[in-house]
Amino acid sequence: MIKRIIPLILSGILLMTGCTNNKTETNETVESTKLTYSNLVDEKTQNEIRDILIENKIDKKQADYFIKLVQNYNEKSDINKLETSKEGFTSIKTQQVKYDELYLDEKWDIEELGYMDFNCRLTAFSIFKDYIKSGEKFTGDDINLMFDIEAIDNNPVSEFSKEDVDKFTNLYSAIKVENTEDVNKHAEAIKKEWEKRKISFVDNKNISMINVFLHSPEQNEVFVGHVGILLQTKDGLLFIEKYAPSLPYQVSKFKNKSELKTYLMDRLDNDTSDNGSSKPIIMENNELIK
Repeated sequence: MIKRIIPLILSGILLMTGCTNNKTETNETVESTKLTYSNLVDEKTQNEIRDILIENKIDKKQADYFIKLVQNYNEKSDINKLETSKEGFTSIKTQQVKYDELYLDEKWDIEELGYMDFNCRLTAFSIFKDYIKSGEKFTGDDINLMFDIEAIDNNPVSEFSKEDVDKFTNLYSAIKVENTEDVNKHAEAIKKEWEKRKISFVDNKNISMINVFLHSPEQNEVFVGHVGILLQTKDGLLFIEKYAPSLPYQVSKFKNKSELKTYLMDRLDNDTSDNGSSKPIIMENNELIK
């Protein structure tokens, strides 16, 4: 039992920190790579994103709640002290934003605060939960969500109902897969397991959930290591994410899904040649982005 729990706890820690940038230093040498992003530090940009969510049929209550989460984080982080955080949108010559993680980790000292801020899964679910249908209550091993549940229980801005927790757990608990590096086979396993759990997504042509599954060959599992909400606007795509529990909320602009995939793979596609894990599996709702 101990041998089972320890690697899963390590996987949980990866889930808590796995949304952070892994390749910033490498990409700083690529002058042609750019990212246009915002940390929603100013009221004008917050209102713009809130209005876009509402225009695309996200319930006003959920859109307002998302902005409340952003404002709470920004206030406690004193985010304006970060050189990377500016009003409106800014463009950089790297694929990832190089946040001052040491400073932000000190601001979000879990032992001092008694809770952690929301991660990518909790943020995305809070926005998109009305577009997720869940017909079952998950009864398996959900230890990979231990940090998420802790945040739900202890974060003072958490507004998760029991129904929300059941749906969240059913959606995000790890999925058993065969030991293969074939991304397509993993995607099929994810779809079949979601069907078994009676997970489905309400169609909305302008907004979707992007789940990036990571493969753990030691446990024969895939789990959602990062997630964000994708919005189609008249000017292109907006990707809304919480970069990591102690790191900022971020909205990035992309021309198409190919650019978004490049961004996500740059961040999450670590060298897996030695451990037998597959490439990240990027799902838009319940379909694989190829």
